[in-house]
Amino acid sequence: MKSETPSLRAAARTLARQRIVDAAIELAGTTGWNAVRMVDIATQAGVSRRTVFNEFGSKAAVLEAMSWQNTSRYLAGAAAVFEENLDDPVAAVTAIAEFVLRTIAEDPLAAVVLHAAPEAPDEMLSMVTTGSGPFVAAAAQLALQRMEEHWSGRFRPGIDLEFFADSLVRLLFSHLVQSTGTPERTARSLGQLMRLVLLDPP
Repeated sequence: MKSETPSLRAAARTLARQRIVDAAIELAGTTGWNAVRMVDIATQAGVSRRTVFNEFGSKAAVLEAMSWQNTSRYLAGAAAVFEENLDDPVAAVTAIAEFVLRTIAEDPLAAVVLHAAPEAPDEMLSMVTTGSGPFVAAAAQLALQRMEEHWSGRFRPGIDLEFFADSLVRLLFSHLVQSTGTPERTARSLGQLMRLVLLDPP
């Protein structure tokens, strides 16, 4: 029984952290992150305020955990779409871009962040703009790994694949923050970009 105690404690702590993050996401999607207090998160999660501070230390740390959770969800979904289009790189990029853009568009939390009034921007906005570096890097690394693993022999000679993967992700992020068209149109354009750098002209 004693040997199980540490694992039980770890499981309980993991569950508490998840409840806190989920509560924070729900509150931020309803009222906006600026209005959320640590005590509000604790109440929503059904834990003490001390527990929230013990687990995360600050509101900024909760925000970071929220952002990583959403990023992981988007990356997992994008990876599943990738697997469905292994034989067609252009279709894969198009489908992944549309999946991400549509998922973001239907996310109430993202709507609160991206549609905040300019004179009172939500604190979360910086996480997807000036503070997006770690998330862009994670997405670009995943894209690069998949491209190298499945499509390395199909690119034009001399292509800097690492730079291209990073640029493709950055373009997608820019359209997440400031869309210039429908998800379908943007996705098609990114797919066309993939075609231009992928294959030699027929």
